[in-house]
Amino acid sequence: MWGVGIIVTLVILRQVISLNEIRKAQITLKRNKEIISQRKAQLDFITSNMLDLISESDEKGVYKYVSPSSKQLLGYSSEDLLGKSMYDYIHPDDSEKVIESLKESQGIAEGMRIQYRYKNADGNYVWLETTGKPVFDEKGFRGFIYSSRDIRDQKKAAEFVKKSLKEKEALLREIHHRVNNNLQIISSLLSLQSDNVVDERDHELFVESQNRVRSMAMIHEKLYQSDSLNSINFSDYIETLLNSLIYDYTKDLGHIKLDLDIEEVDLNIETSVPCGLIINELVSNALKHAFPNGRPGKIMVKLHQDNDQFILEVGDDGIGYSEEEVPENGKKLGFNLVKSLLQQLDGSMEIQHGNGTVYRIVFSELKYQKRF
Repeated sequence: MWGVGIIVTLVILRQVISLNEIRKAQITLKRNKEIISQRKAQLDFITSNMLDLISESDEKGVYKYVSPSSKQLLGYSSEDLLGKSMYDYIHPDDSEKVIESLKESQGIAEGMRIQYRYKNADGNYVWLETTGKPVFDEKGFRGFIYSSRDIRDQKKAAEFVKKSLKEKEALLREIHHRVNNNLQIISSLLSLQSDNVVDERDHELFVESQNRVRSMAMIHEKLYQSDSLNSINFSDYIETLLNSLIYDYTKDLGHIKLDLDIEEVDLNIETSVPCGLIINELVSNALKHAFPNGRPGKIMVKLHQDNDQFILEVGDDGIGYSEEEVPENGKKLGFNLVKSLLQQLDGSMEIQHGNGTVYRIVFSELKYQKRF
């Protein structure tokens, strides 16, 4: 009898303990529910007032979660979008790149960032920038979590800058065109005036001035025709200039041959103008003095880039100079102009004598000065 009482007592105690455990579990569960409810309320408050839209989709792009900020950003409530495919709202022209971007980012921890147009509740498309990261569980890839923001203001600002740059480019192109036209007019006036000059030396001075003006006009013409207003294809410019000079001085392109070794380089206008004038002076001088009495010959021009320096060589196989005739220390206008232009380029020059004359010039591209 005593043993039965003990068993009954133990059973009652176990039931009491179980009830206490149940009550504790219920209290803990209630407390956890309150914490979860509080945190959910906090999360809803944050996502309702944040500027960004937080969303989650499955692997097919169907929304599983949309933050309340969708109302402020797009005009949709969360319920409007839940269960809908995000691709139904993306602009048709952008949907393919979004799909491809999401596919590529499935195996990338950093996810993706993409800009596209999204239809809002008013039926208008707005620009969004979305950062998406893949989500995985024990079964593997299960979808994406996104953070999206409205970038309409940035797009408008970018369009304004683009339009402004286009207008300034058109203005600068027109300036180059007008400068070229004015230089061509000056060149034509010099040519007309030279026709009335009897003295041979005076006539030569007019021709030299005309060629200098034309060498500058060609640069502005190349800039006007170029896709870029910052620089010109200087190798193309050299060939045009040389052919023009040879024709002017010989009237017979077969009399003097060109030997060109010119690397494809682009130079800005700050460098092109003085460099073009130097070539004009040196080649003109060779055409006037290196091949007397119709002597056939060759003009050599080389241009190569070595890191941030350019090496220009202008030479001929003409009669050359004697030591006494070397123009390096002379007072001729052409050579003084070359020395002045070299200082402008912060360059150096060596003169080699032998079978003709070779000028070797080393310079760097001058820093581009902003015009606007």
